[in-house]
Amino acid sequence: MNGVEVLADQLFFSKEAAEFLGITVQRLNKLVKEGKIKPLKKNASGTIFHIDELERRKKELKIFSEVERKVGSGMFVFDTGTKCEALNFATLMNVLCMTEHKLEPLFDSFGKTHQLDIPMDMENMAEEYAEFFSVDRKVLLKEYEKAKMAFFTLRETDEIIKRGSRDYPPLLAKTEQAPRFLYIRGKKSLLYETRTVALVGSRQASENSKENTIRLARSLGQNGITVVSGLAKGIDVNAHLAALKSNYNTIAVIGTNLNQYYPSENRWVQQQIEEKGLVVSQFSPANMTERWFFPLRNGTMSGLSLATVIMEAGETSGALKQADFALKQGRKVLIPESALKMKTISWPAKYVERGALPVKTPMDVLRILAESNIFQADLEAEQLILDDFWNSQPEQEDATTWNSWSESITIEG
Repeated sequence: MNGVEVLADQLFFSKEAAEFLGITVQRLNKLVKEGKIKPLKKNASGTIFHIDELERRKKELKIFSEVERKVGSGMFVFDTGTKCEALNFATLMNVLCMTEHKLEPLFDSFGKTHQLDIPMDMENMAEEYAEFFSVDRKVLLKEYEKAKMAFFTLRETDEIIKRGSRDYPPLLAKTEQAPRFLYIRGKKSLLYETRTVALVGSRQASENSKENTIRLARSLGQNGITVVSGLAKGIDVNAHLAALKSNYNTIAVIGTNLNQYYPSENRWVQQQIEEKGLVVSQFSPANMTERWFFPLRNGTMSGLSLATVIMEAGETSGALKQADFALKQGRKVLIPESALKMKTISWPAKYVERGALPVKTPMDVLRILAESNIFQADLEAEQLILDDFWNSQPEQEDATTWNSWSESITIEG
């Protein structure tokens, strides 16, 4: 094989590149537009891709596309209108390459004249969808079948909850970030907890911050407060583990679908939460996981929580995305007071100016929650305990106070 033939084997036009990646040409074009795939050449004549670039993207996609095929006691059953509607919605997201935010108004517009919870492959529904959304009927049905197979990988006991239904968590329903559908696995009752606090922070957290997270998670759990986090490395996983080890309630809000375990080293923690707590996702098993899913889930995590504590974060940490969401949602944001004295970061002072509250100890966290009437605590009943605590505490340096937290007090209500 000469040099020209070798080079020819390494170059792909759009259709060939899409087939190589196992996606549609429309999806490929979107990835190019977003800068996730860089073509070798692009002009009016067409777009050419080099195999090295396609291989790179294929490996990246594989990280998020490996689906666990383990099913519960039986195959997922489409026995409710909500499940059928979720499948229709997921299919359209894939075919149209749209986000939930962009698709939802169009989907609801279609729903004004059509029943959204009727399976897309029944009667003439495919034709109706194809005409309204200007897509090929065969392509639509092909994607529908692929999406259905992905949904079948869910466990029989998994549930899908639609926004607006009585099963939708009331705290989240009050926010603009409330997803149309929630996919849940585990103890459904935790979805309706109103005493919830999110602990978030850096994936590369320091040992001190991890220890503080464990202390605070235990204090919250001792007071009947559900610990919410995102199952990421660092702060998140330590918050979950602290709750699990003490048999306290914990909710994991993940940035993938229910069948994925990311990062892989936290797989066993996620499996424990599936059994003892609750795992929540806003993403269907039919939709390819994207990196921007993770900041989206921060809005959901904040919406499920009455307060968010930023345990540790750099200037570009995803935890700050959650702080932004929490402030917009009118929820409390708490940060370590010691972080305000760190010269290497500027975000703490900025967030305090926006309404975040500095705290030194778990006691501070509980006091703020009580004083803000978040948990409708009887402060007078607790005042003696609080006074005794403060009077018995020796003076400490601010830099070490956050790292020497005491055990919790009890908040009633």
